[in-house]
Amino acid sequence: MSDRSWLARPAAFFGDSKPLAKNGGVAVIGLGRFGGSLARELSAHGVDVIGVDIDEAVVESFDGQLAHVSRADATDEVVLRQLGIDEVSRVVIAIGSDLQASILTASKILKIGNRHIWAKAISEPHAEILHQLGITNVVRPENDMGARLAHLIRGHISDFLPIDADFVLARTTPPTRIADQPLASANVRQRYGVTIVAFKREEGGTWDIADRDVTLYTDNEILVAGSPKNVEAFSELDKDVEG
Repeated sequence: MSDRSWLARPAAFFGDSKPLAKNGGVAVIGLGRFGGSLARELSAHGVDVIGVDIDEAVVESFDGQLAHVSRADATDEVVLRQLGIDEVSRVVIAIGSDLQASILTASKILKIGNRHIWAKAISEPHAEILHQLGITNVVRPENDMGARLAHLIRGHISDFLPIDADFVLARTTPPTRIADQPLASANVRQRYGVTIVAFKREEGGTWDIADRDVTLYTDNEILVAGSPKNVEAFSELDKDVEG
């Protein structure tokens, strides 16, 4: 079978994926490190995943792991319709280094009417083009991980989740100066511009909501919400003590 005929009829060759699409399946286009990891994680949580990749070896490696996997050219509108991409609940364009294929795939998916799209960008210009096409959910995994790791390396934050450019959620420990007293007395929000939203007493314990009556101790863990600047400053309050 030639490459042309293989790519032209993925639905016929691998079985019809449209029933999955109608039942709320999620399509992941591009099964490299990012897309493959995402597809497996979604599948592990019970989501019917339609995996698509241009590489035959990659497709074969996912055999039996996803609800439906096809070797297909996602820049072809006919192929996208055969796969039921116009009917899936969500589409993730996780194409790696092929900028042209990523942009053309995004354009074709928008053309067939699906607006529930997440797309991976490999650079700022790539992200800008995707935004200009009309895709609002653009992710830059390498860039996001780099920013997250920078916060972790600095020391006092053990996990860092950007919610938006001006709002983050961080996992850290209570600074000495707010410990051993009820949160109502510590006036954290007024003094430091952050909110402690949850706490955990011990490793392996459960998280609970941090209300005003909760007293925190220095060996607890907390989740802190606020601007990146304020959260970072709050997590470093004990630096002067340690120094």
